[in-house]
Amino acid sequence: MVALWAVASVLRPGYDQLAQKGSELGTGQNSIVMNVNFLVTAILIVIFALGLFRGIRGGIWPRIGLGLLLLSGLTEAMTGFFPCDPGCPATLGSFSQNAHLGIGLTFFGSIAFSPLLIGLGMSEGFWKPYRSYSILSGISGVCLCTGFSVAVLVSSPYIGLIERLFLAVPFLWIELMAIHMLRVPLDTKG
Repeated sequence: MVALWAVASVLRPGYDQLAQKGSELGTGQNSIVMNVNFLVTAILIVIFALGLFRGIRGGIWPRIGLGLLLLSGLTEAMTGFFPCDPGCPATLGSFSQNAHLGIGLTFFGSIAFSPLLIGLGMSEGFWKPYRSYSILSGISGVCLCTGFSVAVLVSSPYIGLIERLFLAVPFLWIELMAIHMLRVPLDTKG
């Protein structure tokens, strides 16, 4: 996600990482790079969620968290098919813009809450050392998602920075969990 996002922003003259949302790269000049990025990231999130589903027990909350993680992957894929209007306003516009807003709200909310809920199920075995980190990542993600939402509503001049700070938390969590998951024996649960 980060690598293709950086490439897409370099290919867009005048794009400001601090002031502009990532979705703005999904429309206009060289938008194919960001739209492919959305799709590749979505596929990786879905694969990760399905793999994690095999390794996490712990009741209803982790299952809901895994469902939200899967939902975030599916909505990330849809983002590229419904680009926002120029400037990605937080208001209704074209059909594609309206779909993008709904998809974006679903993606941001689901990816923010999933580490928290999944972390609640990491109470024993192989995953126990990652429980506190996952819960803290979830709480941080929810707080940063709230901050990003406020930044969108007030048209913050640093909306791009806030979006990147928010997304760094769940994406780092996914990366660290995926690395840990590479070490899990196929028959280990918990």
